[in-house]
Amino acid sequence: MATAIFNGVKITGMAYAVPRNVDRIYEFVESFTEEEVEKFIKTTGVKERRFVKDSQTNSDLCYEAAERIIAHKGYEKDSFDCLILVTQTPDYARPATSHILQYRLGFNTSCMVFDINLGCSGFVYGVNIAASLIKAGTAKRILLCCGEAHTCLSPVDNKASSMLFGDAGSAMIIEPGNDTIHTLLKADGEGYKAILTPGLNARVKIDINNFDYDMAKETMDGGAVFEFALLEVPRSFKEFFKTFGGTIDDFDYCIFHQANLFMLEHIRKKIKLPAEKMPVSMDRYGNTSSVSIPLTIVDLCEREHINKTIHFITSGFGVGLSWGIADFTLEKHDILPVIETDKFFKDAFIG
Repeated sequence: MATAIFNGVKITGMAYAVPRNVDRIYEFVESFTEEEVEKFIKTTGVKERRFVKDSQTNSDLCYEAAERIIAHKGYEKDSFDCLILVTQTPDYARPATSHILQYRLGFNTSCMVFDINLGCSGFVYGVNIAASLIKAGTAKRILLCCGEAHTCLSPVDNKASSMLFGDAGSAMIIEPGNDTIHTLLKADGEGYKAILTPGLNARVKIDINNFDYDMAKETMDGGAVFEFALLEVPRSFKEFFKTFGGTIDDFDYCIFHQANLFMLEHIRKKIKLPAEKMPVSMDRYGNTSSVSIPLTIVDLCEREHINKTIHFITSGFGVGLSWGIADFTLEKHDILPVIETDKFFKDAFIG
């Protein structure tokens, strides 16, 4: 069990961007039966999702969010000495997409830059890594982005993902401040097949003479993922409070990775979390993987009239298998409204 206490580290700003394009899940009756679509909506809670089109990617969404939050804080670009991007849908196989963001944002060459290939747990892992770099003295101000553009890789006939996943990008600033962040991280590689996209990489190679597009489809063992989440997530909350003290009642809101509403309701009841403390955003945005926790925070603050410092506990879980918990406070005025955009990087290599 990897646990950590980061005294004097604070998230000082958060912004979020989504594509303007909206898919209404009821419209998928053209691809699936009406019964399948209605069952999907009832089980997952997803009624709409956002999707990229043309050449828009996750880095375009993260760029818009990053520009907005940096301007809001009034920070100079040269004051950032680290940029981290959490994504499983990079712009290119190489280089890391974070390097493209560094270039577009105008961060200087003294800025450390790297990607993290993590999905559903990526936000909590990212918070841990960023806070660790600050406490180690490696960085003083970090831009942590989470971005996914699932829909450009997911064919409409793939029942495992075509109605579930949405596209989005977030950016938040982590630096020294008057907060204490606690994290608990876990992983179980034995379950790596539960959520899997086979190719096309080193293990499953590209055959240009006999291209098999199915290798690019995500597969998901829904039963195994459900069983894992219902067992390990409540258990991790118990371990978190045993390690750090306190209870779920100490927090204003508990923000779960927006995996599946049916699953979240079961977890909520197991950890005895009041329904009003579990905000949901997947009904309008779908499952946005690593971005779903910051999206839910931004969406909550946009819809609710909250005028105070907010104490959050967050939980991400899924692909890997991996899962974790992070808690922190945020100032309401530093959580910006959702940004809608159809912009993309005009100078990008498209091929």
